[in-house]
Amino acid sequence: MLRYLFILLCIACTANAIAQNPVAPAAKTTEKRAAEIDYKEMGAVMPRLKVKLYKDTAKKNNGTESAEPVRKKKKAEEKIYLTNEDVDNGANLFVMMFNPTCSHCEDMAALLRNNISLFKKTQLILQCNPGMAQYIPDFVNRQHLDEYPTFHIGSDSSDFINKVYLFQMLPQINIYDHDRKLIKTYNGEMPIDSLKKYID
Repeated sequence: MLRYLFILLCIACTANAIAQNPVAPAAKTTEKRAAEIDYKEMGAVMPRLKVKLYKDTAKKNNGTESAEPVRKKKKAEEKIYLTNEDVDNGANLFVMMFNPTCSHCEDMAALLRNNISLFKKTQLILQCNPGMAQYIPDFVNRQHLDEYPTFHIGSDSSDFINKVYLFQMLPQINIYDHDRKLIKTYNGEMPIDSLKKYID
């Protein structure tokens, strides 16, 4: 009889412990946090984009006034950041992760610039790590990229690079389709013939 009471007491304690637990063991498995998106996989949606744009407003000053008033006036007119919405134009998008002091990145930028006539609708975003932003002006001046509105150049402000960079060679070009899903990734210098089939 004592054994029967002991077993009954164990069952009651177990039932009480389960009743006090608001999440049943079966519910814990379905309550798992949604898996993180691997932005490096083909077909992955493009992560949030926020590029702090480089603007050489002082260069546009013709010497008729000091550079400071030009900068103040331009700040109100020009967009400081480029986001996903700004590049939503129904065409493919090239995002190039680069280092402004890298010779391979300069060569790739020159190749894109020399073939800019191919880029009718496709836009080009060149973004570097925020720590390298101070070197962007020299890079832009050497490549004359500020003369081409197809190029959007700046530094990453949304951790985009950490989410998509494969840690292989620079530059890395990610190509996104009109739905902003990853369709191709290139590392290092690429011939224009490899890129042509993705240009709209």
